[in-house]
Amino acid sequence: MRNPLSKTIVEIKPSGIRKFFDIVSEMKDAISLGVGEPDFETPWHIRDEGIYSLERGRTFYTSSA
Repeated sequence: MRNPLSKTIVEIKPSGIRKFFDIVSEMKDAISLGVGEPDFETPWHIRDEGIYSLERGRTFYTSSA
């Protein structure tokens, strides 16, 4: 099967941060604080507050300040 990626893309070396995330992903009890989906389940008391806020119509963004 033909590789759909160009030779240039295939030859790019992983970044230092990518290597770091790969190492950390193998560590027991490490919590990822990177961008994206968390690697732990959100506790119920936090979910309940989120649901409560949605029910009250609090669906707007906060100030960036």
